[in-house]
Amino acid sequence: MKKKISIIVGGSGQLGISLIKVLLKKNFKVIVTTRSISNARKKIPIKSRNLKLVLLNVLKKNEISSLIKRFKPNYIYYFASQSSPVISFKKNRVTYLSNVKGCLNFLEIINLKDKKIKFINASSSEIFSSRVKKISLNSKKIPISPYGKAKLISYNKTKFFRDKKKLKAYNAIIFNSESYFRDKSFLIPKICLAAIRAKKFKKITSFGNIDVSREWNWCDEQAKYLVKFIAKKPQDFILSNGKSFTAKQMMSYAFDYFNLNYKSFITVDKSFIRPKDFLTKKSEFNLCLKRNKIKRKSKIYGKRLIHALIKHYLNENKF
Repeated sequence: MKKKISIIVGGSGQLGISLIKVLLKKNFKVIVTTRSISNARKKIPIKSRNLKLVLLNVLKKNEISSLIKRFKPNYIYYFASQSSPVISFKKNRVTYLSNVKGCLNFLEIINLKDKKIKFINASSSEIFSSRVKKISLNSKKIPISPYGKAKLISYNKTKFFRDKKKLKAYNAIIFNSESYFRDKSFLIPKICLAAIRAKKFKKITSFGNIDVSREWNWCDEQAKYLVKFIAKKPQDFILSNGKSFTAKQMMSYAFDYFNLNYKSFITVDKSFIRPKDFLTKKSEFNLCLKRNKIKRKSKIYGKRLIHALIKHYLNENKF
């Protein structure tokens, strides 16, 4: 039986790595596009004869066309983007090009070449208004960062090609993702490392707003949900776990691991607080599951997520 083929555009990030693992287990042939083969090999800790790395510039339509003609994919996941809301204020153009122009190029080529391909755009919870208390698919979409604005444009373009051009196009609205491959400058890795350094060196760590609340997700679980959603009809859906925690709660879980009180080792530095940010992000993820008759299988969140990362960092011995 011929293997199904998935192309992951920009697949060397943490969600891409998790998706590669899921797809290989399902006997897919996986093509990962990248701007640098050598960098991608360093980032992706997976070796398989069913995994291939390919150079691609998402801004060049001729390269996209050649890619589709060469591999004849069943699925294309668009993960290529500058993915930091904070950095997007300084790198507005790069953020726009990777999130919007690249995505649009793929939609246009698929529309011309092969409408049977399922296209999955990695959207973001950053497309919504920061004033929404609980995010649903119908919530107000008023982004507060250049990153969120770019994601909203690509979201609308994907929806347009699905509704008007009849493409099999999906928007996966992704909430905060965590994994062993998460950049250590982000909040959850920073919390875990702060607890380790407090235990080993009595070190004090400074943070910004520790009253923020998020649904922090385990990447491997998000990748499994993603594959289940795209087995359904083309649509927009939330990719999260529906479990919300404050930064203070996550700090408590991290420092409790070492029988420490986080309040003794944490300071708040106002210079770290984002000028524009969500105080709370909660989702109607469970409604998306129910609507698609998908069983809930989230297991790693809150304390389990924090402790899994701490154990990994201790084994890695890099802190």
